[in-house]
Amino acid sequence: MKIDDLDLKLIYLLMDNSRLSISELAERLGVSRPTVKSRLEKLEKEEVIERYTIKLNPELLRAHNVVALIVKTEEPEKMEEFEEIIEINRFTSRKYLIKIAIENMEELRKVIEGAGFEVIEIMPILESIERTNPPKVKVPFKCDYCGKEIVGEPIVYKYHNRVYFFCCPTCLREFKKTRENIEKLKQKEEKEGHRH
Repeated sequence: MKIDDLDLKLIYLLMDNSRLSISELAERLGVSRPTVKSRLEKLEKEEVIERYTIKLNPELLRAHNVVALIVKTEEPEKMEEFEEIIEINRFTSRKYLIKIAIENMEELRKVIEGAGFEVIEIMPILESIERTNPPKVKVPFKCDYCGKEIVGEPIVYKYHNRVYFFCCPTCLREFKKTRENIEKLKQKEEKEGHRH
């Protein structure tokens, strides 16, 4: 499956807020609602995303002793204090995918409260498959100003309800300058239009 910039931005928005409607996603991405709907369907079909509303099935959670959580935290070092947390994977500076080994829901609740993170999603791990030759998957972000591939964490900027990704502060600054100049030209044209 080929994931492009639009898919990446859509995934980023859903990771940030899984409750956004198709209309809100379309507005923020600057595309039509049918485009967002078809992209979501494609990502679900390819199992990149499962669903974008959070539903917990307590029976399923109790039946398995390892759960995965997507969490936000300002204090990631606190997670290392809990032996129940068996794996920590960082997405962004504040967002993590962690695995927790638990015996019951009460134990999970204690870890969540003790580590002090905000839970975005909880998923039971139904099966772990050990791969002898893991695939090399590279999904590059491209800078919305210069077009270069972004190495490391992108700089995210929201402008007029749209999300843009940049490789460096210089590209962000130049993007802002360009947008300011466009705004000034529009205002100048409007003023001149009123004079005639």
